[in-house]
Amino acid sequence: MTGQKMKRSLEVDTLRGIACVLLVLFHVVGDTPTVGLRIPEGHWLQVFNEALAYIRMPLFSFISGYVYAFRPYRGNAPGFVKGKVRRLLLPLITVGTIFAIVQAFTPGANNAVDRWWLLHIVPVGHFWFLEALFIVFLVVVLLEHLKALSTPAGFALTWALCAVLFDYFSPPNYFAVQGAVYLLPFFLAGLACKRFEITGPAARGAAAAVFICAATVAMLFPQFSEQGNSIAALGLGVCSAFLLLRSGWNSRYLAYVGSYSFAIYLLHVFFTAASRILLKKIGVTDTYVLLVAGLGAGLIGPILSALLISRHAGLNLWLLGVTASRPKVKAAPA
Repeated sequence: MTGQKMKRSLEVDTLRGIACVLLVLFHVVGDTPTVGLRIPEGHWLQVFNEALAYIRMPLFSFISGYVYAFRPYRGNAPGFVKGKVRRLLLPLITVGTIFAIVQAFTPGANNAVDRWWLLHIVPVGHFWFLEALFIVFLVVVLLEHLKALSTPAGFALTWALCAVLFDYFSPPNYFAVQGAVYLLPFFLAGLACKRFEITGPAARGAAAAVFICAATVAMLFPQFSEQGNSIAALGLGVCSAFLLLRSGWNSRYLAYVGSYSFAIYLLHVFFTAASRILLKKIGVTDTYVLLVAGLGAGLIGPILSALLISRHAGLNLWLLGVTASRPKVKAAPA
């Protein structure tokens, strides 16, 4: 922090870059044999992609909580919520709706909206994260107002309650409420990591031990440790994000990608799908060629799009929810 302005962190943007790579890889490969590259069940890419579910979205949420801790809610709820509406819900409505329309009319697309009158009430594709994160921020504002997150003891009690909800509560998924229940413990873990300066060899050792135990449970008892809501999944998600952050590892290449994480999250599916459809039309069917092409398109395409969109204030606002220029991360050296 310098004064009231937060500089971009190379380490945090590196984590964002990792999360972006994992997310794009997920949509390129697909989570079932009927989507993405349509890889058969049991293929090593399918297994690897499924295993990364323990880390992928938890890492995004953990980072969100960690970054929030630098500039937390300090009053003025209407102003805070207005900012989140602009940053999260405006791109959801614009880009999310464009995505649904394009998907409905594009030959070779994997899915389409069935009930248009419930558009965004029932989340569309990966855009559920924006709705869920918005709800998480509303909950955090309430918790901050109640001082529930001000002390380690209060924070621990609140987090434990959220962990119980994570494991046992499965609400109807309208407006991505189910996603909010899923994301909240990871967001709060990232917030606690910064707010209470959780670091040092003891914390890293404890996190590593929990990670190993949770991974063991997930492998030996898969029926009790689904990738979604289970204590094993929670332990793997929180500990992997914490260990990645506290490793201090940074990469200018990944950080550059991570500095465009929001644009990549919003736009990558347009480019991954387009690369797959176009390559198949010209006769390219090799799984690994499609994989590399899709991964490259899903990362580079949104970055170039963001650079073009940023030249127009109106597009920057409506498509990316941005009203001002953002701090830059230096490009990776040649």
